[in-house]
Amino acid sequence: MSGTTTTPTTYDVAVIGCGLMGAALAKALADAGHTVAAWNRTPERAQAIAGGGVTAVPSIDEAVRSAGLVIACTSTYDAARVALSAVTDWGGAPLVNLGSAAPHEVTAMAQWAHERGIGYLDGAILCFPGQVGTAEGLVLYSGSASVWSAHWATLMSLGAGSAHIAEEVQAACVMDAAIVGSFYVGSMSAYLEGAGFALAMGVTADTLRSVTESVIGGIRRATREAVAAIENDSYETDQATLAVYAEGSRHVLAGMRAAGHHPRLLAAAVEGLQAGEAAGLGDLGLYALAKVARQDAPS
Repeated sequence: MSGTTTTPTTYDVAVIGCGLMGAALAKALADAGHTVAAWNRTPERAQAIAGGGVTAVPSIDEAVRSAGLVIACTSTYDAARVALSAVTDWGGAPLVNLGSAAPHEVTAMAQWAHERGIGYLDGAILCFPGQVGTAEGLVLYSGSASVWSAHWATLMSLGAGSAHIAEEVQAACVMDAAIVGSFYVGSMSAYLEGAGFALAMGVTADTLRSVTESVIGGIRRATREAVAAIENDSYETDQATLAVYAEGSRHVLAGMRAAGHHPRLLAAAVEGLQAGEAAGLGDLGLYALAKVARQDAPS
């Protein structure tokens, strides 16, 4: 009786975690022509995205062992580590972990990979699931330059604006905190407070949209100026001082509260401006608030 040998199936990429973002990653990779093994702790999620180049694989061990690159996108770094600890044979595939975490969590994950001889890249996704794999897609990577060199073409298929920004493994995480966690969430929350106030006070939506577009250009210029000021530790101004911003913001806050609104983000901004005044920075420009943030940081 003759025996038969089954050749194991291989995949270009294994995607570990098939939530909204993980599913978007798997589909974008498949759309770019890569074969994808998809695994999720609850198999139904992987099965839901199967087809068109994506194969739901029930065993994480099989998914990782059969892939040339492993991309994890789970709820937390701990969740990724717990899931991946079940893998008995990596087969030489490097790991790219995409998520949001504190810098010390990134370092711990990189160390975990290093101890197992796994090449490691950390990454931060700075876009929505619907933008993954498009011209608006933006994924930042940091860590092993050799892993990036070997797999950059695959990883770039997740977004045209993607880039490897540093060999320092925490870099992508830091940018995620700075741009998404701090700037985007903070600024959009403040805008929603302001937009809600304006519309409630009778400003038309068309007027709000028009003025917003004009102001956004100024914000773009201001961010460039702010980075230069912080880089050079130079905060002098001949325009508007921090004290001027503080006084004006206090009046705006009082007016919004008197109208029955509760602008919590503006209140936090006023608190920061007053901390700047208390630190003796009132005669400097607004960007001197960066000094207050460093002074207030826990040791």
